Amino acid sequence: MLAYLHVRGLALLDDVALELGPGMNVLTGETGAGKSIIVDALTLLRGARGRAELVRKGASSARVEAQFELDDSSRARIEEAVTSLDLDPSWREGLVIERVVGKAGRGRSVIHSRLTTQGMLERVGGELVDICSQHEYHSLTNVSRHLDLLDAYAGLDRVDGPRREYTAAYEAWHGCTRSLAALRERTREGVARADYLRFQIEEIERVAPIPGEYEALRERLTLLRDAQRWVAFARQAHEMLYEADDAIAARLAGLVDEARRGPGSSHLLAEIGEQLSTAQIACEEAASAANRFAAEVEIEPGELDLAEERLHELESLRRKHRVDLDELAERAETMRAELTELDNADEHLEALAAREQELRARLGEHAKVLSDARRGASAELARAIEGELRALHLADARLEVRVEALAEPGPRGADQVEFLFTANRGEAAAPLTKVASGGELSRVLLAFKGVLATGDHITTYVFDEVDAGVGGAVAEAIGRRLYAASRGRQVLCITHLPQIAAFADAHFRVDKVALEGRTVTRVERLADGARVEELARMLGGSRVTASAREHAVQLIAEARRTPGDDGARGQTAKTAKTATPAKTKTPAKTKTPAKTKTKTKTVSRTATASASKAAVKSASTAALGVEVKGGAGGRAKTGSKAKPTAKPKAKPKADRPAKAKSGRGRRARAKD
Repeated sequence: MLAYLHVRGLALLDDVALELGPGMNVLTGETGAGKSIIVDALTLLRGARGRAELVRKGASSARVEAQFELDDSSRARIEEAVTSLDLDPSWREGLVIERVVGKAGRGRSVIHSRLTTQGMLERVGGELVDICSQHEYHSLTNVSRHLDLLDAYAGLDRVDGPRREYTAAYEAWHGCTRSLAALRERTREGVARADYLRFQIEEIERVAPIPGEYEALRERLTLLRDAQRWVAFARQAHEMLYEADDAIAARLAGLVDEARRGPGSSHLLAEIGEQLSTAQIACEEAASAANRFAAEVEIEPGELDLAEERLHELESLRRKHRVDLDELAERAETMRAELTELDNADEHLEALAAREQELRARLGEHAKVLSDARRGASAELARAIEGELRALHLADARLEVRVEALAEPGPRGADQVEFLFTANRGEAAAPLTKVASGGELSRVLLAFKGVLATGDHITTYVFDEVDAGVGGAVAEAIGRRLYAASRGRQVLCITHLPQIAAFADAHFRVDKVALEGRTVTRVERLADGARVEELARMLGGSRVTASAREHAVQLIAEARRTPGDDGARGQTAKTAKTATPAKTKTPAKTKTPAKTKTKTKTVSRTATASASKAAVKSASTAALGVEVKGGAGGRAKTGSKAKPTAKPKAKPKADRPAKAKSGRGRRARAKD
């Protein structure tokens, strides 16, 4: 479960921390206070794209940190996902996830102090948190989503499920059909394409470019185009360095001999002789190189024209095929393969068509498995959803799952699925997208969440104002369903309805305040007394009255009743209803005035209702430890238990049954 959430620099959340608990966690507050920004923070932890506009003005980045406590099942799934990250073993006790979004929209993802990719974060976050937003019910109006919901219920989309096998078969068949269509298109081009390929291949073979030839030829031409000047230079250098009577090399040789005749005791003279000898050798080597260069640059008649013609051929091939000349050999091989295929097109078409038929038949088998499973699960899904809807005060609602065959198989099978719905008894079901109201769509979405959640492994569910369009008893029913779901997993619910907030195990109030000229959001966990005040505000608006507080206390007390209380009360009512005729049965020969009988029944019911209301109020006050004082300006105080004497209306309520008793006495005298 999500144990701790810390958000900094995200829109109105400058620095907000929440310590969440198991069960049902509820966030309430005025519209625009920043409740849904907390959901945005959780979507970032699930790998959603970070947007620069989310970063608070004045902050360099937005940062979301969360700690998750893992059970054995979650630990095993996460371990499989993060094997490549080499995490510290402490993650098994509490996994820490961090997401940072920068001003430019770029940021980083961190799993337990290890940098990771957004894709890995999406995989891990998806194993931990599921978010049902206030706008998600619009997905129910997208018919293409209906098939996915049916497959999820039937378990067809599991990793080892039949839908994955169908997808693999579809991709193989679809790839084969594309290849077959391309081959047929090339075959229709026929002879023209083959002639074109032969011409191209012959041209490449005729030119026969050699790897590296193009660059070498360009360098050679640079010399050949100015050959006379370079030949003259080389010959002049050779002449001056070696061939002339006063050549530099000969003069250096004379100096070397003179230096060697000097006294051997002079180290400086010996050094001069060595340097002169080195210079002589360098001159002789330069003269030799000049001689070789002259021989190389000197060209035969017509050589320049041949080199330029060869370069032109290579340039033409390079431009025509738009590749480097070193890649032309590979291009020629590709064209030879295509030419061979065209020459044997009939054989290839026959073989590929046979392969396509084989894959099509295999695809049909997988499609039938999917279709049979979908048709088999459709009625079960409808019954399960109708059961959930009955608990959400849509007792007469009926859902039909229509599965129809497609003309051609698609990426998700050979079926089209659409939900038909009616909320009224006796009315024909029609497409859900056309007949369901906003409140009905909200409840249908919750019903799907309830049904699909029974088979998943997510430990934290987030519901962001999914109670849109409902209220009253329906809101209470939604609250009970969310509370029931929170017994097996953690629920984080954002709501504007007090009937739902009353079911909270932990209640947080979100407020928007101004600090130092800036608007910020603050989140506070409420104690029992503060909860009463918050629910009273939600019930009564800006002016909180004593009656609103009393109603809030009753809502919380009702929410805290165990499920068995409903059954006990139902049994008591049933017994009372059965026993009543025996007590009030009047012999046929005795006539009781209808007016008196009606009045007696009315008074009895009023007395019973008043006594019941007093009992609920007394039990609610005792359970919460809250004393509700009268007056519009009254306050709810925590920690002071209600005194028995503070019930001025108890005695009048107790007197009312006596009035009913006198009525029964009149009936008795009439009977006598």
